Order: sequence, then C-alpha cells, then structure tokens
Amino acid sequence: MKVEGRRMSSGRGPNAAVRRHSSLTRLDLVSWAAFAVFATSGVVTPVCLPEISRAMSTNLAEGGGMETARTFLVLVVVALAGFVAHRWGKKRFLTLGQYLIAAGLLAMSLAQSCVGVIASLMIVGVGGGLTEALVNPLVLDIHPGDSGKYLNLTNAFYPVGVMASALVVGELLATGCEWRSVFRAAAACALVAGVAFNVSRFPQAAPPEGASWKLAAGVLASGRFWLYGAVILLGAGVESTLTFWSRSHVETYMPDAPRAGAAAVALFAGTMAAGRMLAAKLSGRVSLRTIMIASALLGLAVGALLPLATGLASFYALLAASGLAAACFWPTILAHAAASLKTDATILFVMLACLGIIGFGSAPLLVGAIGDRASLGAGLFVVPCLFAGVIAALAVEWRVSRRAARTGA
Repeated sequence: MKVEGRRMSSGRGPNAAVRRHSSLTRLDLVSWAAFAVFATSGVVTPVCLPEISRAMSTNLAEGGGMETARTFLVLVVVALAGFVAHRWGKKRFLTLGQYLIAAGLLAMSLAQSCVGVIASLMIVGVGGGLTEALVNPLVLDIHPGDSGKYLNLTNAFYPVGVMASALVVGELLATGCEWRSVFRAAAACALVAGVAFNVSRFPQAAPPEGASWKLAAGVLASGRFWLYGAVILLGAGVESTLTFWSRSHVETYMPDAPRAGAAAVALFAGTMAAGRMLAAKLSGRVSLRTIMIASALLGLAVGALLPLATGLASFYALLAASGLAAACFWPTILAHAAASLKTDATILFVMLACLGIIGFGSAPLLVGAIGDRASLGAGLFVVPCLFAGVIAALAVEWRVSRRAARTGA
C-alpha cells in the first residue's frame, strides 16, 4: 500500500531502504484521533469515579481495581496484538480496537453492578490494547527517519484526549448529566475513529525479519531492554497515578471547590501534552537521554512536595510541573530504544509497552490501597518514589552505554 504516493519501510533490516517522511499524512491525523479516543476511554472512569462509586457502593481499592482490570486486558492484548500484526498487518487490528472500545463503553453505560462495570472495562481494555500495541509502530512505519519527533508528537494526543475529556465530562457532570450518558458519547467517538481507520490507506512495512518468538527472545536477552522497560514502567506509573487520583484527591481535601477536581485532571493532561510537544521540538537539538534525565529530576523535586500541598493553587502548580516532568518518558524511551537496539521495531515496541502497561495499571491500585489504610495524600508519596526509580534506571543505562561504546559492543 502507499501513503500520499510513497512506499514506506520500517527501516529495521540491514537492507531496508529507510526513507524519511518529514511531513504529516492523513494517517497521522487518524492516529492522533485514535490516541485521543484511547485516552477518553481511560479517563471517563476516574472522572466519573465518585458517581460510579456511589452507584455501585465501592471503596478506594475497588475503584483502583477497576483501572487495574481494564489495564490487565490491555497488557494481554498488547502482547498478542504485536505478534499477530507482525504477521498479518496493523490495519485490521487497529480498526477492530476502536470498535471494541466503542462496544465496551456502551456496555459500561448499561452496567448495573460492579461486576458489570469490570466486565465492560475489560472489553474496553481489549480495544485499548490493540491501539496501544500498534499506533506507535505505525508511526515508525510512516516516519522511520525522525521517530523521536513524531512519536512524541503523536503521543501528545493521549494527554490532549485526557484533558479535553476531563473538562467536557467534568462540566457535563456538574450540570447534572448522568454518568451513563457520558460513556455513550465516548462510545460514539470511538466508533468514528474505527471507521476512519477502516477507510485509511496504510504504509507497507518491511517484511518480517524472522519468527516473532525468536525476535522476542533476542530482545529479552538484552540487559538494556530491561533498563528501558524500567523507565517506561515507572514513568507510566506516575502518569496513571496522577490521572486517576487527581480528581478524588481534590474532592477529598478541597471539597469546597466545584469543578476543581476535573480541572486538576485536565491541567495535568494539558501540561503532559505540552511536555511531549516540547520534547518533540527538542529531540533534534538535545539527546533523548538528556531530556529524560532532566524530566526525572524535575519530577522528583515537585513530586515530593505534591502530597504536602494544602491549597488548591499550590496543588495545581505542583500538578502542572509533574505533568511536564512525566510527559516524555513513554514516547522518548521508545525512540531511544529503537535507535539503540537493532531489532524489529514492532516486537520491541510491543514488549516495552507491556512493561509500561504493568506500571500504568498497578500504580492506581497501590495508591488506592495505601489510601484505604492511611490517606489518599499518603498514597501520593508513591509519585516521587517512581521518579527516583526512573533516575536510577537512566543512570545505569548511561553507564552501560558508555561501557558498550568503549568496548565497541
């Protein structure tokens, strides 16, 4: 197939003709929409969580468990989708993913029990897994010569979706709209994105360079892969913690500020989007490792202060800084790993995404469990711990890279 008259290659094999596509394509726009819909499917639950909890009589740990259940299916499907798409192509599975998100959100709007909610979110998780697994490799197919820029740019639309959804959903809830209607509107958006993928023309990726399981085994044998995986896991934990619990934190400690909780989610997402766009701009001037280390140091400083904020203004300021700090890790580590580990990009991205999803899904549950035993504020101390872990992983990776450069490995 062709995109705007050009045959594209993934550029992973030794004989691949890597052709840099430096301009946006129609498929880029559809990919942005898919990430925004994926974000919406994840954010409607935390923004509506107080209403859902009252309707289903759930506690904090059960609320965090809803996200974990959805994310567990994302993890399983990401692992499977990468391998099947490696053999049969990305288009059919990206299209199916959007349709499944739509079906799960519609089922969520009809759920009458906690079990029904979890089952619906698991359907959403299947669709989200297909999206998460395949959009980033698709970006690399389209822009093999400038992946750092375009991965950050495309992934910026995840927090854009979070921000827009949080603002719109928060306003709808504040004006009396029932939470079930919110899920139905989100389902309609996913359906539109699925149709857009279905009618789009996809680039032709390079043919498979070997059996998927052999490629995966080679990736797993690399120590640097596990360092990259640690960065994406810990960074994703920060992202999900502050996305999932910001509204509940504001409503717990600052209950006299209407709409402030949803605005907190939107603020965090907005600064994450800005951070990814800034990383895209800087990627041609500053090394990707430098961008990540500077972000992690900022995150450690502001994350340690975040649970101590007593006023809405100070909480907002620290949350905004946390969003800038957390923004770059997922897309930037993908680009850094693709440049460092010469292997099939789809398999590599899928395996890194699996580790990121583990962090994304487990952190809200951990914070909720701490909140039940101590306080939600105490649970937010998980955030600086995660940033500290990122710094440690990047420091080790830097030393390993220097040693490899000296020895010519």
